[in-house]
Amino acid sequence: MHGKGWFVLGAAALGVLAALWVGRGVRGQSVTACDKPAPDWLMCEDFEDGGLGWSDWFAQSPWTECLGCSGGVNDPARIQLLHDEARAHSGQWSLYMPAEESAEFMGASLTYRDCADRKRPGCRLNGHEQLYFMAHVFLAEDHEYVHHFLSLAGTQPDRYWDCDGNAGCRPNGYRAAGAALDFNRDRELFFYTYFPDMKCDRGGYCSGEYARRICEGCAQKDMPCSNGPECCWGNEFGPEEPVVLDRGRWVCLEVMQRLNTPGQSDGELAFWVDGELAHRQTGMNWRDVPELQLNKAWLQHYIARGDADQSNRIWFDDIVVSTERIGCVPSDVAPTSPAPTEEPTARPTVAPTAAPSVTPGGTTTPVATPLPSVTA
Repeated sequence: MHGKGWFVLGAAALGVLAALWVGRGVRGQSVTACDKPAPDWLMCEDFEDGGLGWSDWFAQSPWTECLGCSGGVNDPARIQLLHDEARAHSGQWSLYMPAEESAEFMGASLTYRDCADRKRPGCRLNGHEQLYFMAHVFLAEDHEYVHHFLSLAGTQPDRYWDCDGNAGCRPNGYRAAGAALDFNRDRELFFYTYFPDMKCDRGGYCSGEYARRICEGCAQKDMPCSNGPECCWGNEFGPEEPVVLDRGRWVCLEVMQRLNTPGQSDGELAFWVDGELAHRQTGMNWRDVPELQLNKAWLQHYIARGDADQSNRIWFDDIVVSTERIGCVPSDVAPTSPAPTEEPTARPTVAPTAAPSVTPGGTTTPVATPLPSVTA
């Protein structure tokens, strides 16, 4: 069962376990990294139990939610388990999101939450100061568009749903925190994140009835437009030199978010491509209270109805969420050890004496940390 038990199974699950034993036979003698998980891994998914069929596979998987499913059944035009060794990074199975025309070219997603007891929507959550999220992804040669991609997020332990549905609102520092690794139509990777001192839009489209509805919805979530009507959409941070996500091959992506110390701007974001550090963003400030922690990983290939006029196909495999660096997973062998020099900087045990840079408006400015030169 993906290397180790990440949630509690009761006696009622014995039938599923029996089916699982049979389902694992589909993959024969394949061994993936999930069969040898590291102690700091919270979850690992290799999709090798796909032979169970969607409903039974999902029931024993670490995922709590599926976008592109209804009544416990997946829409194969949006999301499916694919048994095709040629389309797997390791083993024989992968997750395929075809965004077919019959589904109006809409994408899909799977959500992992670190439940304190058995996994279920609405569970009480564990919390972490930092999380790493690694996935192997394969874009079709004609892939053109995605709205949101790989995300980390979190909320307070007993506020499961509070990190969802906050688009348009300026965060209040205690409801939710998170960031997505996205890419544009040129496939240039960048971070997309919300935080209390973010830049928001005012006037123009963000005025009148539209702005009133946005602010009314935000106020209902305890995030009122205290400084007047505004529309807040994620601010973007990325490398000075574009880092492009290749099509037509497996790419290893790893994302890290480290929350700030409440009252300080020492939070960090980083992402790696094929094990090489591509960008690090420092000076971030998402939270004002220590109870707000990270507990969600969101495997997104989010494309809304009307966003695309063609199928944007993608495959996922060998996915890990961890509290420490993960590194990439070569096919059918144990994961590589990440280079220690690529770790984000350790948070100091005392507050730094140097003040963070501040814009004329008084907003703390996140800082992109220069990367070391890399020889070919």
